[in-house]
Amino acid sequence: MEDDIGTRFMTATSEERLRLVRDGYQGAALKRHLGEEAYEEYSKLANRVSRKLDVDHLGVRAPKNLVFVPGIMGSLLQSQTKGGIWWIDARTRHHINDLRLSPDGLADANADDQIIPCCVDTSYEPFQTAILEREDLGHVAFPYDWRKTFDSNASLLKEQVVQLYENNGNRPVHLVAHSMGGLLVRATLMNHGQELWPKLGRLVFIGTPHYGSPAIAGYLKNHLWGFELMALLGIYLGRETFRSLWGALSMLPAPRGVYPGTRPSDPEPWSSDSSGDWYDHPCANFDMYRAENWKLDLTSEQESQLQTILTGAAEFHARLYRAHQELRQELRNRMLVIAGVGYKTLFRLSYETRFFGRWEHTAKVTSRVEGDRHREGDGRVPLASAELENVTKRYVRAVHGGLPNVREVYEDVFSWLGGESMNLPTSARAALGAHLAPGAGKSDAPHLDGTAEASPYSDDPGYWEPEEPAKERINILQDELERQEVPAFDRVRLL
Repeated sequence: MEDDIGTRFMTATSEERLRLVRDGYQGAALKRHLGEEAYEEYSKLANRVSRKLDVDHLGVRAPKNLVFVPGIMGSLLQSQTKGGIWWIDARTRHHINDLRLSPDGLADANADDQIIPCCVDTSYEPFQTAILEREDLGHVAFPYDWRKTFDSNASLLKEQVVQLYENNGNRPVHLVAHSMGGLLVRATLMNHGQELWPKLGRLVFIGTPHYGSPAIAGYLKNHLWGFELMALLGIYLGRETFRSLWGALSMLPAPRGVYPGTRPSDPEPWSSDSSGDWYDHPCANFDMYRAENWKLDLTSEQESQLQTILTGAAEFHARLYRAHQELRQELRNRMLVIAGVGYKTLFRLSYETRFFGRWEHTAKVTSRVEGDRHREGDGRVPLASAELENVTKRYVRAVHGGLPNVREVYEDVFSWLGGESMNLPTSARAALGAHLAPGAGKSDAPHLDGTAEASPYSDDPGYWEPEEPAKERINILQDELERQEVPAFDRVRLL
């Protein structure tokens, strides 16, 4: 029964989940599934919209005029043939490695698995609850297969927008996206813009790594480093599987000539002051789009496959950049970027010279530098990547994973969609210098979205090359996971 309610809960819509939380009969099972802190946060969210959840009000609905597109891993995946939620339900953790894709990034490596996106993760519930509270907005969440290429997902998002537009009496549809979801929105407009722009209202990108994230480079080089549960995830998601995920690897920092500060036209080009750099890029001192430079001890076949993906990722960044430069300003004026600042982030990987001049040791640059957009971030995305040229921008001191759930953020999102004035600062400096009221910049449900840690996502306790104490702690966590005593494992996120 408890397993059934867990699966039922994860695959439900946001509204259905909130209704299940209000059902006292299901409460104990859900509390065990979510963990006590996350369950209590869910209960508060359900109480916020209790009137709208009441059966007597089922007929009162705002128009479906908004599509929410989550970030990487924000869409849960399900096997049509083998059952279960494969990302990232602790009960099916041994299937995580079966997420490996075919070489072209378009299908499952094992065709019998038939993995599809089924629903949006519960970590976005505060944002979706805030939409439910409104009378002028109604939404659908768009789950997608974040493993696959952006182009393959773009056609599906286009169909969702068209369907909503037609069902809503040919009224404009807004798009709101978090993290990777923003890149999918832009890829969809790049491929289908002529058809879609007349059907769209306004667009919002929240914490989107428009030019990629060094965090993905860190995972490719040294696998799933960062914090305990991320390292634990690496036990189940193998390196070869990760290297097959076209969608994830397409979020590597954009190549030189595309990434901000590396373009010939940049008024203030970025330049490293580190000695020995042989490739000048804010995010690495080596060309990330040459497979051999990663020094992963791959077979020739594996290296060739990785090179194919890296070449595709570089081409994707170049196409996306050109498409934005060619976009008419009147269309850019419909876009809003909200960027998070104030948190230590993996900003750069660099090889350091060791014995006999060999480039073999990878150092990490994570320290923030005041006023430097290449050394400021939200814990996952450097500010230089989160910003998009010639669009409206707002800034908030908040953490990447919880950005959509921050009240100041979603209130400004709603203001933007309604054509009203916004309150977030117009510069990163102002966001960092603002006097914050208690609770400002914090998620409505930090245990639910995983941002409850003191320094979430940015700590690195040494899991690149785990020392004995770290290995011992991971072993303890693995034992606890076997006993299903780590509900937070379900909320681990790559980006």
